[in-house]
Amino acid sequence: MDAERKQTYKTVKQLRSALAEGDSQRFQRTLATQPTLSLLKAIREQKLLVKNYAAEHEPVVEIVRTVASTVLSPEELAEYSNYLSFIGPWQKSKEHSEARLKSCLNNFPKVSIEELLQIFDKALDRFFSKLTIGAPKEDQTVADYEKCIHDRNGIADDVLFAALRALNYASRKVVDPSARKLSPSTRLSSIRRFYKAIQLASEVNSLDWVMDSVSYGDLVVSKLQTGSPIEARLEYADKKRSLMLNLAIRRKLIGVMHLPRNERYVREMLKASETSVLTEALEFYAGFVGENPRQIDMESLLRQSSARLAQVEAEDDLLVVASARARKQDHATYYLTSMCLTWFGMAADAVQKAFPRSFRRRTSVPIPSSLIESAVSSVGGKQVAETIKALSSTLPTKSHHDLVRRPFLSVSEDDTLWLLNGDPGLWNLKVREALLSGGKVGDAYGHVWEEFLAKSFEDSDWQLIGRNKRLRVAGQTATEVDLLLKKNDLLLVVEVKALIGSNITCYDHWRSRQTIEWGCRQAAAAAEFIKSNKNWLVSVAGKQLAEEVHHIQPLVLTNNDLLDGWQFEGVPVMGEVGRKAITTGAKVDYTDQSGRVVSTRWITKKEELTTDRILWSLQNPVELLIAPESLETSHRVLKLGDFAVLTPQFDLRDDLD
Repeated sequence: MDAERKQTYKTVKQLRSALAEGDSQRFQRTLATQPTLSLLKAIREQKLLVKNYAAEHEPVVEIVRTVASTVLSPEELAEYSNYLSFIGPWQKSKEHSEARLKSCLNNFPKVSIEELLQIFDKALDRFFSKLTIGAPKEDQTVADYEKCIHDRNGIADDVLFAALRALNYASRKVVDPSARKLSPSTRLSSIRRFYKAIQLASEVNSLDWVMDSVSYGDLVVSKLQTGSPIEARLEYADKKRSLMLNLAIRRKLIGVMHLPRNERYVREMLKASETSVLTEALEFYAGFVGENPRQIDMESLLRQSSARLAQVEAEDDLLVVASARARKQDHATYYLTSMCLTWFGMAADAVQKAFPRSFRRRTSVPIPSSLIESAVSSVGGKQVAETIKALSSTLPTKSHHDLVRRPFLSVSEDDTLWLLNGDPGLWNLKVREALLSGGKVGDAYGHVWEEFLAKSFEDSDWQLIGRNKRLRVAGQTATEVDLLLKKNDLLLVVEVKALIGSNITCYDHWRSRQTIEWGCRQAAAAAEFIKSNKNWLVSVAGKQLAEEVHHIQPLVLTNNDLLDGWQFEGVPVMGEVGRKAITTGAKVDYTDQSGRVVSTRWITKKEELTTDRILWSLQNPVELLIAPESLETSHRVLKLGDFAVLTPQFDLRDDLD
């Protein structure tokens, strides 16, 4: 971290302390000591004024507005001023929505955690039963159909996140382990009430998303109009970045749903236990209700399992390698435990749907920890009980997002429940986060990812002429460069940023973006150093290769595909799609439901990768070329209580085949 950022964080901490004590004068003095653009940006990104909102909010806002007027340009000041004015109305709307959510659950009967989860499932079923995906229309483009699937999946995620928020809040208010079982009529009315709670929780989530998007720089408040309702008009801060984010999420979704997956070590390791664990799980749950497990459609369960296993990616395999290098050999335990919990949850869901009357007579059945331990231990896993705890949540959690990351609930020392219908497809995310804790595996993972990238370029016709090179000025290290890659007369000065995280919230995505931004500045500084110190390149690559270089291009390579195709301060950012475009060329395969390729569109062939075409590829991401959306936007109204938010959305193109 550079000196400016350290000072900014120190000042923010002092400002937070002054606000907590209600000392606006100390706040004003502290702010005046460092009136910089970085500090104003940090005040917004740290949500300093949002988290410390109080009756004296307006005077503090005016203090910040006055200081901002001495730092920002007129255009920047108007935008920042709109943000400051936005906080108060937003806060009042948030408080009103939360009060309605609390009121909805005030008369909710006391229930056990198991019965609350059953109510949660039934309410979710009512939402999800309406979210069906039809076959593509005859005149519909592939891109448009994929967008429809993406939009429908987004609605499902919004509903799930709202339901998890309602569940988390309800667990604080209505759970009583000694509660009597509800009568059928009371249970039905409770499902209806929880259904309403999900709708209200969705409103609270939307308000949080709006403020987070504005705070972390995804959206800006372009206009604020007072009245009833108060109306805020938002715009994308960076249209290209926002569209590329949407397209990356869509491509990952479509890939898991339809595209053939490359063979992965972790996936094959898990598949070896798939049938035996699913069979054991079916026998357990079917036996519990006295039914025959052979009546369950195993093929349907195996298809569901394949969809889960399709989420295994190169990151998981490389993480296994990094764990081994860091001498942390519990990767198999974590992956197998997480997947076994998922398999048992899937089996419980299948039995409940196949024998609803039998299953309904009893409370939800915990996942048998002993069977999980036996299944994992049989293939060499150790300390399974501790792993189950690490992968599980306990209601209530600090945030409902914890339930998204860890959809397994620890309800007692030995009992774990699965959020049936509530798996958002992130079963391996918590595994990655758990394995990376401690630092050593994270460092090893960065090196492994860098080796993977170096090998992938060497296997093409690029030349790797340097790795982990320090750039020194007067004996001092000015910066470092991870990879130096040459093709034709082009030199790529590459900074590698290997990230593992959920990116399920605006905050998560912002944290990733911070790392990438820092990488862009490092790559830009290294490229400028090399341009200004030609002898340094000669010392690394030799005189002949150095003289062949006429173009020096900074680049950040990352495994975070959500930022593939973005640029920061003129430095391109590339994920795996972008990397392949400049090593093997870029093409789009169109497949049928069996995975058979029925058509291929070449954007750039390998033999066409001249310097100009490579530089063109850095500016023109593949996803953007085939997207159904343009960079033109319109607005839709998001009505949130007495607050109307006009949010931007991308318009559709009319030139797609």
